[in-house]
Amino acid sequence: MRIETAEANRGFVASANRGATAAPESADLLFLNSDTEITGGALDEMRRVLGLRPRAAVCCPLSNNATYLSVPRYQQEGELPEGLDAQAMARYVRAAAGGMEVLEVPTPVGFCMLVRRGAWREWGPFDAAFGRGYGEEDDFGQRVQATGGSIVCAPRAFVYHRGKASFGVSSDAAELRRVNGKLLMSRWPDYAPRTKAFCQANPLRPMHERLWHLLLSAPESRDRHVLHLVARWEGSGPLRSRTLELARATRGIANHTVLVPMPDRGAWLDAIDHEVERGIRVVGLIRFEERFGRFLDASPATLVHVHGEENWKAMGIFEAARAAGRATLQTPEAALDIERCAAAYKT
Repeated sequence: MRIETAEANRGFVASANRGATAAPESADLLFLNSDTEITGGALDEMRRVLGLRPRAAVCCPLSNNATYLSVPRYQQEGELPEGLDAQAMARYVRAAAGGMEVLEVPTPVGFCMLVRRGAWREWGPFDAAFGRGYGEEDDFGQRVQATGGSIVCAPRAFVYHRGKASFGVSSDAAELRRVNGKLLMSRWPDYAPRTKAFCQANPLRPMHERLWHLLLSAPESRDRHVLHLVARWEGSGPLRSRTLELARATRGIANHTVLVPMPDRGAWLDAIDHEVERGIRVVGLIRFEERFGRFLDASPATLVHVHGEENWKAMGIFEAARAAGRATLQTPEAALDIERCAAAYKT
């Protein structure tokens, strides 16, 4: 092993370029933040995925803190689920990925990137115009794609990332993001709309839903999952209380996802996770009418429980459930018969 040291911190861009130059000419390059933990098999899986796509320049893993490659909370920073270390989380990720081996993505996520050496010779190095860092991996990725290369994700590989160790949350870091973001957009005007469209479509949604099911599950509830449709969510109040009371009373029978319509404020995501506890998760779905059918297709739900007499029928909810082969149960908002609901969940 060879270690390169520097007398002063020159930032990520200069350090990464220096390391790439010092590495053996035949070696692929792993760019890795200092606040990461590579789990067993992750690097081998990233190498394997690069091998599946000859024109792929970069492969990135999933992580708990990797913007649109974040799991289980999509596009949200997050620690590992309670009771799990990085290795255990990696096992859940592999199980949830199933047969999904490779996904082409619009830009690398810089905390962990495996770069093919030939691609680095063709498209590297990182541009020194990005100073200490932020945006240099996006700029590299756009150069790759502009001339026929691709960026891929290995959905069966998980790398833990603590986050913000390199730059922190200082005003200097915010200014660096702003300046470098402006530079990136001036060079690649289609970067933002193309990446936003990918994030809103979120082809990883089926994997996310399988992962949530595994993480929520007690062993006895692995085969059943109820998708509750609730018109609104609230910090307190009777609707919240009744829904959570029912879910808590029956989480030994099934897992529960509470799905709530969310207004579209231009977010770079399709759904946002709000709350989670053992056996229960609350998630807001943006552009609900447009996306419900796709969300249901991705969900492991065995039953759709429709709460209240809202405009669910006009929104095509029951047709979508029938098309997906899911049973439905509708109950009034004012009262919930827990025993009746439990019996329905079992069957």
